[in-house]
Amino acid sequence: MALIRPVILSGGAGTRLWPLSTPGFPKQFATLTGEDSLFTQALHRLAGRPGVSPPIVVTGSAHAELVKVFAAESGVDIHLVLVEPAGRNTAPASLAAALSSDPDDVLVILPSDHLIRDQGAFADAVIRSVEYAAEGSVVTFGVVPSRAETGYGYIELGEPLPGAYEVRRFKEKPDQEEAERLTSGGNHVWNSGMFVVSAAGLLMEASRHCPVILAGVTAAMRAPVDGIVELGAEFLNVERISLDHAIMEKTENAIVMPIDVGWDDVGSFEALWSIAEKDGRGNVTSGDTVLIDVEGSLVKATSRTVAVAGVSDVVVVETPDVVLVVPRNQSQMVRDLAERAESD
Repeated sequence: MALIRPVILSGGAGTRLWPLSTPGFPKQFATLTGEDSLFTQALHRLAGRPGVSPPIVVTGSAHAELVKVFAAESGVDIHLVLVEPAGRNTAPASLAAALSSDPDDVLVILPSDHLIRDQGAFADAVIRSVEYAAEGSVVTFGVVPSRAETGYGYIELGEPLPGAYEVRRFKEKPDQEEAERLTSGGNHVWNSGMFVVSAAGLLMEASRHCPVILAGVTAAMRAPVDGIVELGAEFLNVERISLDHAIMEKTENAIVMPIDVGWDDVGSFEALWSIAEKDGRGNVTSGDTVLIDVEGSLVKATSRTVAVAGVSDVVVVETPDVVLVVPRNQSQMVRDLAERAESD
């Protein structure tokens, strides 16, 4: 079996979960679910499995020190840290990891801010996908939908394969009516943004479909120093583009493997509320909170007592610097609030 190399993508500002997540301390490092951060969970996702080598982590210069600290605390050895001078989305980050790997390595490209509750089932799916990747396919995992979700892209399933499907087409984030149709039809899955592909295969696809991006990333590569590669200034000139748009929507070698592993990208307070344990009135609380006649709400205190009364379906988050109050079903507005707060 080919050597499996996890690639942990740890960029982004995580502003949809502001103020718990900030540009200097994004959501993957915050403790949002359980005792471990999402980044720590990502490091452990495949660690210790047969054939799995230490991961490559791709991050920004602002978070490189956090990566080192959290990796040391997790006990997971990191093969290499690739430090971007500025984020350029998942395609350039993944290509940098491929250029840093042995051509025969099978890369498992994993965002660091996703939640997967059933780690064992996910690891089993990765093992099943490796054979396809070693043969030249680009495998993506499609999450079996549990609801009509407008916050995710969708993948339409094509011809069946053993344990997988050909990709018929990718669909952008739908409106509510379209999401309900896609979910009820039975032949669409959520686009998880996780991929399995050999390093050589990914570079081959890039040479066909985004050669300018590949050339820019190649020019930015530098020799590692103490396990760290500081990508050069050439990286700043690389197009900001996702792996989906750069390669997956263009390649003829895309395969989707449906999974049901308790996945969520925890992309909003609505999502965080939906996956968390609730009290008898549907509330999710954390820290020193006092609630009277409150239902369906998320209330989190980090540095002082937070008292809430007589409301339903709200998000109240307190940090030493900020207090956020927003209707739970409008938690996508948090990004705009974060941007406005940062600019003031």
